Amino acid sequence: MSKQKKGKNFIIGSVVGGIIGAATALFLAPKSGKELRDDLNEQATLVKEKTGTWKNTAIEKGNELAGVAKEKTASLSKTVSEQSSQLMTKVKELRPSSSENGESAEEDKSNDTVENTVDIQKKLEETQKAFDEAEHTVKQ
Repeated sequence: MSKQKKGKNFIIGSVVGGIIGAATALFLAPKSGKELRDDLNEQATLVKEKTGTWKNTAIEKGNELAGVAKEKTASLSKTVSEQSSQLMTKVKELRPSSSENGESAEEDKSNDTVENTVDIQKKLEETQKAFDEAEHTVKQ
């Protein structure tokens, strides 16, 4: 379990324990029915205010994370688009062209093909690295 989940579970446990403790103290305290009801209403109001604050904080954090994810997705999409365009250019360059020199042209084509294949592999590795970095950033 991650530290964040452990911390979240601790906070939830603390809040639930606090509520149970407060309710127990109220029921065991020697007070009249009216005083007890007033205390319960007061505690309920406090709990309602706290949960409202937590809800607002959760919504704000969610919106922030959604914005970050949207930015990262746009950046990643742009990177993939650029890499794809470069890859398509390399693939088009690999297509055989007519040659007048016979065998030496075939050797040149073979060398160009190997170089282009290496370039394509590098571009694919760069794209994979960009995906990995974006995924790591989004998980944080």
